[in-house]
Amino acid sequence: MPKDVVEKEIKNAERHLTNARRCVEQKMYDLAMVAIYMSMFHAARAVLFKDGLKERSHICIILYIEEKYPDLRRFARLMDGYRRSRHTVLYGIEDEAVEKDAKQGLEGGRDLIDAIKKVCGLPSSGKGAGPSNRKG
Repeated sequence: MPKDVVEKEIKNAERHLTNARRCVEQKMYDLAMVAIYMSMFHAARAVLFKDGLKERSHICIILYIEEKYPDLRRFARLMDGYRRSRHTVLYGIEDEAVEKDAKQGLEGGRDLIDAIKKVCGLPSSGKGAGPSNRKG
């Protein structure tokens, strides 16, 4: 697929991560968890599009990345955890999203986007999860 499609997916990922940060600031941790996962999902789609593929299933994106990109395995696993959390937040009745999970997701989401930008040959934002970028 054209590089602009990959870049649009990265922009979508960054927009969702910004929305997640706003949700955390407002203590809306359940909505933050959904936005964090959507950020990861769009970043992961960028990899598929780079490879000329189209996603058909959330779990298949994760499995594809784990198989084809060993350097991204830890991010694929992180994404899978937030995929499950998103499902629980949206459809479950027993668990609540917690502040710690949402804040960690912001950091993990930023790192995932930066790692995927590297794989896609795009410049990194330089906003990794280092101490100077942490809030609260």
